[in-house]
Amino acid sequence: MENTNYYIKVGPYLKELRKKNNMTRSQLANGICSVSYITRIENGNRCPSSVILRQLTNKLGITPEYLFRAIESPASLRSQELLDQIFIYIERHDFNNIYKLINEEKEKLNETSIHDMQIFKTFKCLSETVLSKNYQLGINELEYILDLTYTKGCNPTDIEFLLMLMYGYFLLLNNQEEQAYIHLLNIKKYMDNIKFLHTRAIFPAFYMILITACFDTSNLEESSLYLDTAIDYCKKNNTYSYLRELYFIKGELYYRLKKEKDFKIWYNKSLILHDMIKDSDNEFFNEFIQDRLSKINVTV
Repeated sequence: MENTNYYIKVGPYLKELRKKNNMTRSQLANGICSVSYITRIENGNRCPSSVILRQLTNKLGITPEYLFRAIESPASLRSQELLDQIFIYIERHDFNNIYKLINEEKEKLNETSIHDMQIFKTFKCLSETVLSKNYQLGINELEYILDLTYTKGCNPTDIEFLLMLMYGYFLLLNNQEEQAYIHLLNIKKYMDNIKFLHTRAIFPAFYMILITACFDTSNLEESSLYLDTAIDYCKKNNTYSYLRELYFIKGELYYRLKKEKDFKIWYNKSLILHDMIKDSDNEFFNEFIQDRLSKINVTV
């Protein structure tokens, strides 16, 4: 990248991130610089100082290093295309296609940044673990992937949070319910500090897993609070794929509270929504439902 073009390329990229975060220029500038300064940066008329650039990128949920990589790397455009496709698959629970795509592109991915590699390794681990059901192996691999970038005690990026979430999910699937419940509660505090999301499905996925962990550790009253929050989030942000699971576990909550009529209502709602939006191989949804039904000894 030519030095004379640096600020011309930085501005539009920051503008794109700001819009993805649904943030106004005034909100981005608050506590850092003037709104007019942000405007000049975004229009390519001003190059931010290193201090202001770090403050801006931190507020947008990335690092300056990630920004430089996105602008400088010739392979970044292809990497971004792959990531966009992976996030579409993840919202569809389509682990087969995630696994296939990553393995088809693995040679090209060797040249990407550590941030991209962490994302690709994350989804490769997720798809391989879900497909093989070797959850202990997945737990071990997640610890290694997280250590690539994460500093303990700091606020995580959305991908680092996703790694933490998957860790709790694999603990739950590995019949380590109490450890999963404690881990998920410990990372919940980070959600309010994540400013940039590659996919809004991360938060309802977190609540879905936390709520099932609450069920499996007999914390029903707590799960009720999370359910309403998660369902409202899905409706507000159009993340309907996880709304299916949340409708079902709301029914499961009613069943556990001895309200079988309400259970049937919400169970049927989850099936109706699934029929309306199914866009993958359906394996995740079907296995999720069957697993949860077995937890409460119900045959439908």
